[in-house]
Amino acid sequence: MSWTLVGQDAAVAVLKGAVANDRVAHAYLFAGPKHVGKTVAALQFAQLLNCTGDEPPCSRCRACERIGGAQHPDVEMMGIGGLCDEQDHKHTPDDSRDIRICQVRRVQHLISRAPYEARYRVIIIEPADALGREATAALLKTLEEPPPYVVFILISDREELLPDTIRSRARRVGFGGAPAALIEQSLRTRWDVEPPRAAELARLSGGRLGWAVAALYDERMMEQREKALNRAEALAAAPLAERFAFAASLGGGYTKDRAGVQATLEVWQEWWRDILLINARREDGAVHRDRLDTLRTLASQCDVAAAVRALRAITDTRQQLAENASPVLALEAMMLALPELRSNAVSQRFAGR
Repeated sequence: MSWTLVGQDAAVAVLKGAVANDRVAHAYLFAGPKHVGKTVAALQFAQLLNCTGDEPPCSRCRACERIGGAQHPDVEMMGIGGLCDEQDHKHTPDDSRDIRICQVRRVQHLISRAPYEARYRVIIIEPADALGREATAALLKTLEEPPPYVVFILISDREELLPDTIRSRARRVGFGGAPAALIEQSLRTRWDVEPPRAAELARLSGGRLGWAVAALYDERMMEQREKALNRAEALAAAPLAERFAFAASLGGGYTKDRAGVQATLEVWQEWWRDILLINARREDGAVHRDRLDTLRTLASQCDVAAAVRALRAITDTRQQLAENASPVLALEAMMLALPELRSNAVSQRFAGR
């Protein structure tokens, strides 16, 4: 068997059961956080649907190998800036933030023909929440009456942004974070990571094996994480003017680096969650254990309710940014909601940054 997902047994059981019971849906919504294996699951489900081996997905037959290598003519990936058949406009990832209607039209043309060599033609759309308005309308028509040999897989970590009309036509398969112990074990056995490093990455991953593996090979991810943590500490003890200045700087760069800003806010969420856990006397659950001294100092200045308000403010801001609110205004409102703490250690450490 080639299922390589970690901590997603429930999702795998749903997919295996659909094939075993001959109840394959025409469309699926793979929903859950980033980096938990949704795309891997989509490709392995495509293998399961088309495998010719004895124990599908076998990962060894021609169909499994070609799907795994992104070379199968009947498995199509649709994403931002992807392929279309129109030649009269510029269409590259740098120029597009949405999945466009021309891409959906290309897929509609593809699925009008039977698969070349597979049992099912599989269309994987990621991120599905990036479908533009016209593209969504066009896809909806296709989902209403799809050919029997077509399976759509919509992947999203922001399923709430998908219209109800789309969600209602797809079978939802939920993905969640994996236990840290499973991630640590996987890092040690499959990637030969030393125990201390595996434990650290597992703790910081938030249940996302994909994030842990990416951080293992990309030192910049850890560097950016440290900068975000430093900034969270500095802003906790900063006056409102400094907070607003940083909101203007961060918001001003949002259009060019949406993922980077969202990643910064995600780290801030984890940092404030640690403060909440310390206040709730659950320090053992804190993620940033190398910063416990500072976290304790700051936690002593705010109660559980204040930490909850901070977490809610950051969560709401991430949602507003995803819905195209004004970045600077959204971030300024968040800064107003964050508790104003004071810590000599923090102020001295980050003075001038």
